Amino acid sequence: MLRRVKTARLTVLGMVISLLWHPNAIGQETAPTLQPLAEQNPQDISMIAIMPTLTSQVAPATLSVDKIAEIDAYLNAYDETGRLSGNVIITHGAEPAFIRSYGLANREHTVANAPATKFRIGSITKQFTAVAILQLQEQGLVDVQAPIATYLPDYPNGDRITLHHLLTHTSGIPEYLSGENFPDIAEWMRLPSTPEQLVERFQDLPLDFTPGEAFKYSNSGYVLLTHILEVVSGQPYADYVQTNIFSPLAMNNTGYEIPNAVITNLAQGYIFIGPDLYLQTEPIDMSLPQGAGCLYSTLEDLATWNQWLYGTAAAQSILSKDSITLLTTPAAQMDTPEYFPDTFYSYGLVNDSYLGRQRIHHNGGINGFLSSLIQYPEEDLTIAVLLNLDNQPPTPITDGLAAILFDEPYTMPQAPEAVDIDPALYEKYVGLYQLLPELQVNLWIEDNQLVGQATGQDAFVLYPSSETEFFAKIVDITVAFSLGEDGTVEGFTLTQLGQDLFAPKLDR
Repeated sequence: MLRRVKTARLTVLGMVISLLWHPNAIGQETAPTLQPLAEQNPQDISMIAIMPTLTSQVAPATLSVDKIAEIDAYLNAYDETGRLSGNVIITHGAEPAFIRSYGLANREHTVANAPATKFRIGSITKQFTAVAILQLQEQGLVDVQAPIATYLPDYPNGDRITLHHLLTHTSGIPEYLSGENFPDIAEWMRLPSTPEQLVERFQDLPLDFTPGEAFKYSNSGYVLLTHILEVVSGQPYADYVQTNIFSPLAMNNTGYEIPNAVITNLAQGYIFIGPDLYLQTEPIDMSLPQGAGCLYSTLEDLATWNQWLYGTAAAQSILSKDSITLLTTPAAQMDTPEYFPDTFYSYGLVNDSYLGRQRIHHNGGINGFLSSLIQYPEEDLTIAVLLNLDNQPPTPITDGLAAILFDEPYTMPQAPEAVDIDPALYEKYVGLYQLLPELQVNLWIEDNQLVGQATGQDAFVLYPSSETEFFAKIVDITVAFSLGEDGTVEGFTLTQLGQDLFAPKLDR
């Protein structure tokens, strides 16, 4: 029987690329795993195909009819793969230029996604937490350069770690969502947690590095910021952000997902298994992510947020221009310079460039949901994608949309199709491959299928598109084997999110 199959957001190459590039940001270590279909209860499997639901069509003045048609064709091609379930918005300035909804918000009741549908936004939450901290600084209640011991006197190493370190993932505090640090995480991810309880789980672990000397994405830092915010302000996080951020900006469909609350129009999260096959995602108590990823929102609210944050016409009523500059200024080079040499983290935001244009953005991911909120400040352009599938990375979608808008080349999405080949051909591919110094991939044959497993991850099936090229259905990766002149396998090239990595075969 096939070992447990990986359905999580972070697969293979995603271990190398920052959590931000997969949605990785919340729950990446606690992502749900999927039993082989033979072991599943058939009642747990939704057989409803994605419906052709263009439930909203806004024809904007800022995009030509031809450009809208090109974008529609691109997104419809994604829709046909079965991996697009959610909402997409493009804005130029203050007005929506393009809004579309695809797929189902609730597959059990065949409720279509619509512009009013609310989605969990995962780590996009972090920029709201950062704004809240800067508001407290403007009130003289905190100083981002002060050590956290100023506010939490008993926190270990609190005299060495500043709020700036927490905001920029340079604190060295270990990840509290790591299964390596907390093997019991699957047991407590469904349980209510207060910020104090979460902080107690990681505060006594040794630091990963000296604060300020490196970058390592840490949801723990933003949980700690949540705790500090509540201590200093005297308010629960949910009340603070509602009163000081969402209400003033009329973001009426954004909020903290209080556990067990009934939230109108909130989508259900799913896992894509294959054509017309979906499962509900693993449950998670939404008190677990706290200010690292606890919020839900809609497309239009996020567009409102970006217009406030970057728009010159927006009233800077909740934060001064100087603080907004601090929020968006690159502060720490991220830990993947080999892939993204000009990528920096600021406060809850990522600064880089794409297609030669400055980009400020953040991705998010939490069980069953993926999201991306992007601003091209020079063009006054916002692209946002909210998905209720947790194994379709939004980055390829947003990259393609940007290419269309900027008249750059792009690839039309297409669902790969498996071909029939002799399973005996798999035998030469069996073995161990070194993808990175810390990451190996083992391949073996099981039930006449080629199965792969990367270090610390679950197994996934590789389907042949030719005798030397394979793909996975549950996550967007391809594997192309390289053969020597004598036909022996030298290694394979793994492609994910536009990045290629060669893995030599160790046991040739």
